[in-house]
Amino acid sequence: MNKINKVAIFGMGKSGKAALRLAMKHHQDVYAVNRGDPREWWKSEGLEGICTTCACFSEEDFAQHFHKMDEIILSPGIPVGHPALKRALEKGVPIVSEIEYAFRHSRNVPVIAITGTNGKTTTTTMIAEALARAGKTVFCGGNIGVPYSELPLREEWPDYAVIEVSSFQLETIREFHPKIGLYLNLFPNHSERYESVQDYALAKYRLLLNMTPEDHLIIGTENPHLEEMKKYPVLPHYFTKGDLPAQFRSMFDFSKARVRGEHNEANFYAAYETLRLLGIPELPRLFQGFINEFSGVAHRLEFVLERQGLAIYNDAKSTNALATTTAIKAFKESSAPLYLILGGKLRSEADHFLPDLLPFKGKISKIFTIGDVTDRLYDELKSEFSVERAGDLRRVFELAEGLKGNLVFSPGFPSFDQFKNYVDRGEKFKAWAREAFPEVR
Repeated sequence: MNKINKVAIFGMGKSGKAALRLAMKHHQDVYAVNRGDPREWWKSEGLEGICTTCACFSEEDFAQHFHKMDEIILSPGIPVGHPALKRALEKGVPIVSEIEYAFRHSRNVPVIAITGTNGKTTTTTMIAEALARAGKTVFCGGNIGVPYSELPLREEWPDYAVIEVSSFQLETIREFHPKIGLYLNLFPNHSERYESVQDYALAKYRLLLNMTPEDHLIIGTENPHLEEMKKYPVLPHYFTKGDLPAQFRSMFDFSKARVRGEHNEANFYAAYETLRLLGIPELPRLFQGFINEFSGVAHRLEFVLERQGLAIYNDAKSTNALATTTAIKAFKESSAPLYLILGGKLRSEADHFLPDLLPFKGKISKIFTIGDVTDRLYDELKSEFSVERAGDLRRVFELAEGLKGNLVFSPGFPSFDQFKNYVDRGEKFKAWAREAFPEVR
């Protein structure tokens, strides 16, 4: 490989800044490129301790310099077809993703890479936490929030790197090579980036680009493009949500699991298969304990607490009806009453929730409405459901006093009416729940 000296890092999000620090560590001639005037974003993006303003450029100004680079490292939100990259593409300047750049500097750490449309973050977290439970040191990152480039910046190498990867990140890999890959499922998504579902699927199949017959792929059958997998020499292990192997289901008891639903059982299976392929000893005993204790990923049907016969779950990431109905389905085997907290900021006057909730009329004991849509939802749902207007999320806990069963916050609407974002919404929900139901000591 030719020596790479001049490197442009396009996009100063988390992954871009981590790549910038890594490039500085390796003494490369590095340029930070971002939208807008650098005098406005250099400090706000926290670059004071990384580079000087003279190394920062707007994407408009640097468009005339990209083609002079030895390599361009692209943040996932920026497409290869960005107008500023036109001359660089014409000249054939290598354009790679941050995960490719990070892998190059940490290839001695075995990679477990997870992609798919749904369940990536939960499964990534499961694998990392289960490996840690088995006594392994683990770096967990990628699209999950901690940039992969943070790994080679650390002083000690872990046993494994568990990396969530998106289709955007996979578009520009070259050598990135997982020893175990997981392709969980494929549903229509990112129509703003891909002309068809097949284009989206093919971007995700780049996960297999460098995998060999000695490597393993755990792949879910919820994927209309499974035939594409046969083009690669990797060893496949198929699984089907809702129809997991009888041996797996008989081996483990899910009645005490804190996270619910067949989608989470499928995620557990994918995590178990990963650890099995890695040869983790005494796995059945270890994994049963993990099933019993795993509380989920923050804000994704996350178990919060159980007090006085009421279990509380935080699904604050839910911003549409599909997410809410998925949360409801997770309790299909529970005979306990289900109380649903619904509402937030209205997207469109055309939005209606009743058709999506009607199939669960016999399951939902009561709905509490909150946010901008408090009255609108109450009027829409009151003829078919028991509905109470709470308005404010904190007020729900006053109204929930004395209830027994499952209280599920799966709002189905954006958070921006009363909160900064879904994370802020979820964190406040958990804090108020613990305040309303303190632990008895």
